[in-house]
Amino acid sequence: MRGMQTVEETRRERLLFLISKEGGLANLLEKLGLARTDNSRLSRIANANVRHERGGQPYVMGSSMAREIEQKLQLPIGWMDTPPTAADLYSGNVALGRMAELMAAMEPEMQYKIVRMVAALSEPANGAHGAD
Repeated sequence: MRGMQTVEETRRERLLFLISKEGGLANLLEKLGLARTDNSRLSRIANANVRHERGGQPYVMGSSMAREIEQKLQLPIGWMDTPPTAADLYSGNVALGRMAELMAAMEPEMQYKIVRMVAALSEPANGAHGAD
């Protein structure tokens, strides 16, 4: 299980998710109605660049920018502030998303047992190699 994240860390994670989902920062910028080359602000946040004028703190996304992104992409209000779910992370594979959600709710000992079972199921059956 992950440790607690700050809202700034969560927004950065969501931004990276959107960049990946859209096929790159330029595509996300275009979808947000910005020039494909206007990437300095979001790029600094995504890369956690350091702000030297603020004592070495990284660039972060404020609430107004988060709400603006949600509005332009027609996402629910607060989406940028909510850590991604397994369904978000595995949106292309329903079975993996469901498995990740179920396992996240289990105790570590049970997770280990499930991993062992899945590993055993993924092994080829005895005699399956080279049988004609």
